[in-house]
Amino acid sequence: MPTQAKIDEVALLKEKLESAVSLVLADYRGLNANEMVELREGFTKQGLEYRVVKDTLARIAANEAGVEGLAELLAGPIGIAFAYDDPAAAFKLSEACRKKYAPRYDLKGGIFEGVLVAEAEVAKYATLPSREELLAKLAMMLASPMRALAMMLQAKIRELAVVLGEVAKTREADPESQAEPQAQDGAPAEPEAEAQQDEAPSESAVQNPEEQPDEESQEPPEEQEAQKEEA
Repeated sequence: MPTQAKIDEVALLKEKLESAVSLVLADYRGLNANEMVELREGFTKQGLEYRVVKDTLARIAANEAGVEGLAELLAGPIGIAFAYDDPAAAFKLSEACRKKYAPRYDLKGGIFEGVLVAEAEVAKYATLPSREELLAKLAMMLASPMRALAMMLQAKIRELAVVLGEVAKTREADPESQAEPQAQDGAPAEPEAEAQQDEAPSESAVQNPEEQPDEESQEPPEEQEAQKEEA
């Protein structure tokens, strides 16, 4: 009959398996006590959790958590590195520890965001970019179009400034080009139109031609008196 301590251990392992975004299994039995302390401290500094578990209890927890294929990787006393934030972190650090303590520290596989990772594939997953690296690349990808847009707008503004400067120089060199539009807007009528108005006969003169004075009657009085004496 299982003891309460074992029941609590299974429940705790089940909770960790369900919460972790990745985990790596390792056979740690070749390390001494000081190396195990150093190993745990290294994982803790990286924000990871390293836990030594019994294979029987770990298999029960894996089955209850519904992690398919993990129970088959659990054989003998096993060390598990849990990652709760960056899935690549557990694989990177586990691979670094394997190289450091080889051949006394051997990796047995793991889980990467719900995907079962075989023992031979752990090194490949360790080369994946970390969360910080992915965010940095994403920021660069988002910033590149913005920089290109800013440079294009600056170029267009410079071109517009050059065009406006050339227009201003042209107007200063040819002042008549500025006066011409004013003549069209509010200038008085052209001289030809005024001359045509002056030459046109008045309306009253056209309607009453008889009232117009006779050219002969317009002779000076002296000439009229001279004509009378000769008669």
